This record gives sequence, structure tokens and C-alpha cells, in this order.
Amino acid sequence: KNSKIKLKLNKKTNNIMKKAVLTLVVVLVGLVGFSQTNNQKLKYVTTAPDGTVAMTVLDDLSSNDMKLESANDFYRYEILEPTTAEAVYESTNMGKECTIDKSQLSAGTYDIRLYTSNFVITSKITISASRKIHSPAIAPAQDAVAARD
Repeated sequence: KNSKIKLKLNKKTNNIMKKAVLTLVVVLVGLVGFSQTNNQKLKYVTTAPDGTVAMTVLDDLSSNDMKLESANDFYRYEILEPTTAEAVYESTNMGKECTIDKSQLSAGTYDIRLYTSNFVITSKITISASRKIHSPAIAPAQDAVAARD
């Protein structure tokens, strides 16, 4: 009888272990899948003096693209080296949004200027050296909106 009881206990223990291992595998696969598909995006907003949104930068940390949006149509934007005020990246635009390729920029802090028919919107952005790693790629500072003459 003792050997039959031990055999039944071994089968029960074996089944419990199989279920525990299977549950652990399912949980780990789910966590790994989630961490690989979790696209992080950062959103930075520059406001006008009246509190309305003037410019928004959307940064997809899993790619080299950064989206620039404005409340108004803008015809040009520039990314400037702040110490020299020289444009390191510039382009024309039609409409309220565009995509900027971050791989064209070295890591560092830049001024970004967006030109509308009535305003020049200015903000600071920081491009991280680890653009594709899940760490902050753009950080705004000292936002400003100036009326055009």
C-alpha cells in the first residue's frame, strides 16, 4: 500500500509541477512580447502666451522619426545650433505637420523654429545619442512664441 500511495503522490506532484512550469512559461512569453511591442512615444507641447497650443513635437522612441505639428499652417522650420544660431537642418512645409528624420542630427541640444504667416514659434529640443533606446530623446526648454513683423 505504501508504494501505491507514493506513486499517487508522485503523479500529483508531477502534475502540479507541470502546471506551474507551463504557467511560468506563458507569463514570461507574455512579458517578453509586451516589452518588445511597447512603442514609447514622447509628446512635448509649446504654448502661446494666451495658453493655447502653438507647437507639438511627437517623438517615437522606437524609430528615427519625430513629428512636428502646429496649430497653424507653417511654411518653414529650422533646427539651429544654439551657440552659433546656424541652421543644421531646415526644410519647407505646406500644412500643419511634418516628419523630421532624427538620424540627420547629432546628439545635442538645438533650437527649433517654426515659421507661420503670423508667428515664429521657438523651442529647445535635445536629441539623445541613444535615440532608439527607450530613453528620453527630446526634452523641451525655454519655449517661446514671437509675433512676426
